[in-house]
Amino acid sequence: MQVVSFGTKLNTNIVLCLGYFGCMHLGHIELVKRAKQMAANNNCQVALFTFENDVLSVQGKHSKAVFTYQERLKIYQDIGIDIVITANFDDEFRQTKGHEFLSSLMMYNLKGVVFGFDYTCGNDKMNSDQVYDFLACKVPVQVVDAVVVDNTKISTSLVASLIGNSDIDNANKLLTESYFISGNVVKGRHVGSTIGFPTANIAVNNSKVLPIGVFAGYCNVDGKSYKCIVNIGAKPTFEISTHTIEVHLLDYCGNLYGTNLTVHLTKRIREIIKFDTVEQLIAQLQKDKEAVLDD
Repeated sequence: MQVVSFGTKLNTNIVLCLGYFGCMHLGHIELVKRAKQMAANNNCQVALFTFENDVLSVQGKHSKAVFTYQERLKIYQDIGIDIVITANFDDEFRQTKGHEFLSSLMMYNLKGVVFGFDYTCGNDKMNSDQVYDFLACKVPVQVVDAVVVDNTKISTSLVASLIGNSDIDNANKLLTESYFISGNVVKGRHVGSTIGFPTANIAVNNSKVLPIGVFAGYCNVDGKSYKCIVNIGAKPTFEISTHTIEVHLLDYCGNLYGTNLTVHLTKRIREIIKFDTVEQLIAQLQKDKEAVLDD
């Protein structure tokens, strides 16, 4: 997959997907499918436009990211995007009018453009009907209708809300792959090692939306997949209110410090509990391990 900065000339024909694509949910996948069909019919590549910012600040509103930019690049590659065109949503870009942005896209060899029914662009909030009218006389355009599950329109904000409420089970039903967290493994307190449950502590950007609780998950290390117990949040048993991400890899023996680890969450096991004794915590971790093995 090729990643290029917005404005960089491409010497290839493309069908372009327009949006932010803060995650890849089922609605986005329908959009990408349309783009792939158009690309196959025109013997060209599929490109996707996105912003490299993890958090977009629009009209003073901020929202945490479901996936960071680096995590999103992995997802785009996994679903078969050929080219990612990326821009920085800075003060200058924020002042761009919709027609100015769309006009700048004409520098590319466009064989088609695909976007969602609720797509907007520019600081004048040019809506999807206006975008269609502007582009349709220049290039083939397809507008993708809403994708609905259980009478609810799928959106990035819905996915973010589910994750923020620790509802990983339902969030995963809307995503192309299970929600995951990537970050460097940093040194922790080494308490886990003393009780038979050593953990890898993952440091992540605080712009990422995180669930709270104890989860079943998995990660890949050196080409092998390991089931995991993942604890995200505080450690009330030890009177620690700071939220951390601790991952216990079942049947793994090794040193992960300094490596980049990606852990997928598959199911929420329970909420975080304060135990009166360390022995009670160990007994619960044994139950958590059984729940992960059964997942």
